[in-house]
Amino acid sequence: MYSTYCKYDYPIEVFVPETPAPEGGFPVIFVLDGQRYAQMMFIAMENQMLMSEKTEVQPNIIVSVGHNQDGDRNRRFYDFTAPAEQYHFPTYKGKKIEPVPVGGAADFKQFFIEELIPYICANYNVNRAHFSLYGHSLGGLFSLWCYLTESNFFEKYVAVSPSIWWNNHELLQILHETTENRLTPIAIFVGGEEGEMVDDAMTFYNNRHSASLPAQFYVALEENHASVVPTTLSKALRFISS
Repeated sequence: MYSTYCKYDYPIEVFVPETPAPEGGFPVIFVLDGQRYAQMMFIAMENQMLMSEKTEVQPNIIVSVGHNQDGDRNRRFYDFTAPAEQYHFPTYKGKKIEPVPVGGAADFKQFFIEELIPYICANYNVNRAHFSLYGHSLGGLFSLWCYLTESNFFEKYVAVSPSIWWNNHELLQILHETTENRLTPIAIFVGGEEGEMVDDAMTFYNNRHSASLPAQFYVALEENHASVVPTTLSKALRFISS
């Protein structure tokens, strides 16, 4: 799907359960970095649905939002990072991250609001009241940023190993400066082997302004930045279905 806001052609895949739609239409999960995670989530969902009386996982349409393979890393940085007056590129594992184009999250959010979601609503039997956003790493950063800036646009937000470290932890500053009492449930999962990312995720979770709402924070022990995704997929699906 070509976005006039982002001037980019996004690979979009839509996974539809082979089961009748519930009354009101299917809930929808939008999966960032979908070329990596969407099919895995769909398979996990189908397996959980086999014992839905115990797992309570319900059928969802899963929309994969991906990037083209050429320049994938650079485009992810651009789409998933918020606009700012200046940007700090940190040192990672002893090497400084080379500057790449960043700050395109506002346009990427408009792509969702004005182009992708209207298309899904027009072409599939969906329930607009039950749309969720799932992101990992920089995608998790974008999910949390949307939670802060557009909290009621999705019913639920899931952030796995969110890159809260980005730009000198600007997301924590945005959270600190915002006094709005958000009404949207949120789940944050992180691998126990991810070092400071565990502390960052816990800090965000503990300082959110919706402590009375359904929310989850989970540290997957012995899991790293990659293995945390399959480890927490079932928890994400149960959270979204709850």
